[in-house]
Amino acid sequence: MGRYNLSLMTALELCDSLNRLWPELDLSKTVDQLVAGDGNQVVNGVAVCWMPYSSTLREAAALGVNTVVAHEPTFFDHWELKKEVSHPRYEEAKREKLALINELGLTIIRCHDVWDAIPEVGMPFRWGHFLGLSRLLHSERYLNVYRIERQTALEFTKYFASRTSQAGQSTVEFYGDPERIIETVGIGTGCCSEAMRLYDLGADLAVSVDDIARAWIIGEYCNDTGSPMIVVNHGVSEDCGMDSLQDQIERLLPDVPVYRIKQGCSYLEVRHSGS
Repeated sequence: MGRYNLSLMTALELCDSLNRLWPELDLSKTVDQLVAGDGNQVVNGVAVCWMPYSSTLREAAALGVNTVVAHEPTFFDHWELKKEVSHPRYEEAKREKLALINELGLTIIRCHDVWDAIPEVGMPFRWGHFLGLSRLLHSERYLNVYRIERQTALEFTKYFASRTSQAGQSTVEFYGDPERIIETVGIGTGCCSEAMRLYDLGADLAVSVDDIARAWIIGEYCNDTGSPMIVVNHGVSEDCGMDSLQDQIERLLPDVPVYRIKQGCSYLEVRHSGS
């Protein structure tokens, strides 16, 4: 990191420093880039978040920082700077959000591909750590399979929900045979958590996120075959990885404050209150 003055690092230099953490990153294809704002602005502080909602950007500005490092897109599409937005309403919302970013004086950096792939500290390792899984049997990019104590799928799912409740999701979806005996659990990284691939890698129970698991395809398969699958909110599965990203940015920028804006479940759970 000697090529930069750490006390005077610009947003573009911070983005470059993050990208160089994973040498295999293809700069011609990655979404890890400066998304909005002034890249030449010297970083006076950083807010780290999973999703850069408008409310999150206001919270970051209130903390007094001028830079946000986010994992997910700012502008409603994974390839947010490489394709046209798909609906006029998205275009209008994008213009409004850009105006807000400029008004707040923020620069937005995305760190997605690097943090999905980087070993040990990225996803899915931090997700496994959050779930209390430690006996790693198999690992490949984006996917991990862990050994657990022999138990029913329902017993593990109840434990799993006790963990996700700490991130705002008190119930999870379950498909398959709840009495199926399991000894291995497979987890993935966000949308790279297809249950069928996890089964192929030796998982008795697969954990998939709600952005990728379709009830009428994999859900039907699980109910027909008994194969156990838990579906969890995408935000819950990845927000825990922002802790290690904060740690990394603090090492890159030891002279400026780095804040972590926690988010967890990306929707509001609403329960029937009864009559």
